Amino acid sequence: MIIQEIIAIAGKPGLFRIVVTNRNNLIVESMLDKKRLSIPGTSRISSLADITMFTTGEDLLLMEVLNRMNEHLDKKDMPEVKGDAAATKSFVDEVIPELDHERVYNSDLKKLVQWFSILKTNDCFPLESQKEEEDVKDESPAEEIVSDEKEPKAKAKKAPAKKAAAKKAPAKKAAAKKVTATKATAKKTTAKKSPASKGKK
Repeated sequence: MIIQEIIAIAGKPGLFRIVVTNRNNLIVESMLDKKRLSIPGTSRISSLADITMFTTGEDLLLMEVLNRMNEHLDKKDMPEVKGDAAATKSFVDEVIPELDHERVYNSDLKKLVQWFSILKTNDCFPLESQKEEEDVKDESPAEEIVSDEKEPKAKAKKAPAKKAAAKKAPAKKAAAKKVTATKATAKKTTAKKSPASKGKK
């Protein structure tokens, strides 16, 4: 099963499978009783794909931890560890001996075993990541990429024509300046004639 489809919801027991994703809410199905309900977008949810566990080395994805637990049990039944912290710790240590118990608490181990039991009951193993599947589907043929590169080259040849049109614009500006200069000269000539009229009076 795709691990991105499995979530935990704060304040609600068990795990849930995402059925429909909307802008404002999620439609999920409980893995305990198969009932469906609508969860508002403001709810605190945790995707199992985003959870990691502390170890003495590099942190482990929860998906890897759960898959290792499933491989360890194989076809055996889940050991009875409910309510027994020591038995729970012993079982998990058999599978993940590198867990950092200074940062991983008994409450974390209890929840881990509960989640594993739910997933096992719902036949969810092996857990897989959606990203791995998308990487394979998104591979495209090299021929399509080559054919798409031909169009930009044809458009690039038309660019010089625009530059030639742009060069004509300054000529119009120069002509406009000459007309303005001629009008200014005419005004000066008119101003010089006005003193002569005063002399005739």
